[in-house]
Amino acid sequence: MPNSPTGRFRRLTWTIAGTIAVVMAIPLAVMAAHSFDDVLDSNEFHGSIAWLKDNGVTIGCNPPANTEFCPEDNVSREQMAAFMRRFAGTLGNAGANVNDATDTITTTGTTYVELVSIEVTPRAEATITLNGHVTLSKPTSADGAYQAIVARDSCTGTVVGSAAWMGAINTEGTNEATTLALTGFDVVSADTTYVLCAAETVDASPDATASLRGLTASWAPTS
Repeated sequence: MPNSPTGRFRRLTWTIAGTIAVVMAIPLAVMAAHSFDDVLDSNEFHGSIAWLKDNGVTIGCNPPANTEFCPEDNVSREQMAAFMRRFAGTLGNAGANVNDATDTITTTGTTYVELVSIEVTPRAEATITLNGHVTLSKPTSADGAYQAIVARDSCTGTVVGSAAWMGAINTEGTNEATTLALTGFDVVSADTTYVLCAAETVDASPDATASLRGLTASWAPTS
């Protein structure tokens, strides 16, 4: 009979068995969900294969779905060409240089003023190397203290590189000047803006003129 103790017991048994089967299947699905269905977390090359996928070096082996990597297959020469071309696309550089000495910006106190900006565009998490330079000049009549920084997003953002200058009184009657060079490093995983900024570190310093300024960046995927 459908509602007999024996029938209820059988239905309960099948329900428990089905639940166990679902629970047991979930970890396997999760293990393979990061990149490809046929690359489990237990695969010793899982991290490297995920890196290839995250950085766009591989897209999969079963188009158009591309849900598999086919880790045991050989790589053809044409596939290798595609891999190498996509990997080259993970490297990048950007830069902005101002070489006209008459194109100047003046510092006005201890608030940083933006001198130049650039944008980096990594495909995935990347190590960014930044190089900046600026020539600062001040009047000869007073001492001055100045600092240049490379920062993320804005002059008030995270500082990734800096350089300082202490300018003394110059009795020869000509402007005191120096060129600051600074290097910074950062790790980001999305399009990011960097700025080169300068300010007086002591408010009593005379305003300085910033010229011949530039900022460059290069990036490569993190390992």
